[in-house]
Amino acid sequence: MIGSIRVRTTIFFFIGLVSTLITSTPTISDAATYYVAKTGNDSSSGTQASPFRNIKHGVSKLVAGDTLYVKAGTYYESILSWSTKIPNGTSWNNPVTVAVNPGDKVTIYPPGGQTFFWIKDGQAKYLIIDGFTVDGNSQAKHGFKFSDNSRYIRVKNTEVKNATDSGILVSICSGCASPQTAPHNTYHEFINMNIHHNGSTYFDHGLYIETAHNIIEKSDIHHNVGFGVHIYRSTINTADNNTIRHNAAHHNNTSGKWGCGVLVSAGTGNQVYNNTAYENFSGFCTTYRSSNALLYNNIAFANKHYGIYISGLGNSQTTRAYNNTVYKNEGYGIYVGNNFKDATIGNNIVYQNSTEDIYLSPGDQSGTVLSHNLSTNPEFVNKEANDFRLQEGSPAIDNASIINEITTDYDGVKRNIGTGPDIGAFEFPQVATDNEPPASPKSVILKLNEN
Repeated sequence: MIGSIRVRTTIFFFIGLVSTLITSTPTISDAATYYVAKTGNDSSSGTQASPFRNIKHGVSKLVAGDTLYVKAGTYYESILSWSTKIPNGTSWNNPVTVAVNPGDKVTIYPPGGQTFFWIKDGQAKYLIIDGFTVDGNSQAKHGFKFSDNSRYIRVKNTEVKNATDSGILVSICSGCASPQTAPHNTYHEFINMNIHHNGSTYFDHGLYIETAHNIIEKSDIHHNVGFGVHIYRSTINTADNNTIRHNAAHHNNTSGKWGCGVLVSAGTGNQVYNNTAYENFSGFCTTYRSSNALLYNNIAFANKHYGIYISGLGNSQTTRAYNNTVYKNEGYGIYVGNNFKDATIGNNIVYQNSTEDIYLSPGDQSGTVLSHNLSTNPEFVNKEANDFRLQEGSPAIDNASIINEITTDYDGVKRNIGTGPDIGAFEFPQVATDNEPPASPKSVILKLNEN
């Protein structure tokens, strides 16, 4: 039967009196496909013609390489790793996949106080969750929660909304005695997400991540009560080397309190690039024991207080902000706070921000370097339509310093096209001119018609 038969080859070798049993493990060629449908039955075989009824039952039947497709409908489920065994893939080339059936729409309403997937089994999952709408309905605690060293989970093409707490929570451990020594390299990925209207208080965010080596990419993160993206762990530094790229964070901090579209803190080596932040309290922030953060090719406009906020709280240090476009924020463009050490602010367009374009707080700040920033009219293509690309003749063109780490712009256009890179998030798309005449041919062979 399709989806339920796997090859298991058992070979017995008898050498003398010793007998060794060898059993093959599932391979990609053994992968099975199962289905869940509202009309199904958990006593069925899980084929397309005879689907399961419940998602959690279908999940429990999977092994590495398998896919479970969920057909159209509304499901009231929560899959908890301590009550439903959630299988593991062996790599991203041989994962377990739980996905919406192509072309269908599936809405998940987790029960009150629960989540859709709550995983804390401490295993390398290689699990893909794809295509769902997870609606907390102001009752479910989170859309997803991953903790206790559960790692390698990829959630993509999924909407998370109306959770009572943070839409997605990735924590180190649940009430463990020593979080400072607990494993915290989780390698989760959140790709092409729509995360919005989550939270009940200032402490609830779109994504709240305490761990290291995670990716947030190509997502729309908006209208959350707290921050849009909150990379932070209280009192200890465990949020290292996270990557936030190609996202839009907007209209967050609906509590009206201090907050950020994107915050990186409590760790080292976090990178934030090619994102847009607008209509938040602040656009992009580094604070609370952040070190060696890199922010580049971002656009921050129309935020209510700060475009980019760099704070010295908790001995934060060495933020590098390059090639950002920071325009018309209601307070400061780029703000470097008290006690910050070794900020580098270079190649940024910082223009028409209400209070000041670049502000260096006088409170024991040290080592700040400002280089090749532009605060005069950059001649955007259409600032009224929020098109911050450069017109020909812009003073930003060819006037930035070379930053070896930055090889492309917000649109993926190669930097250094002209005589030098451009200031701001966009490189003007100049066409390289070849003024060198072709070399003379070294030999000429004439073939004459012999007829």
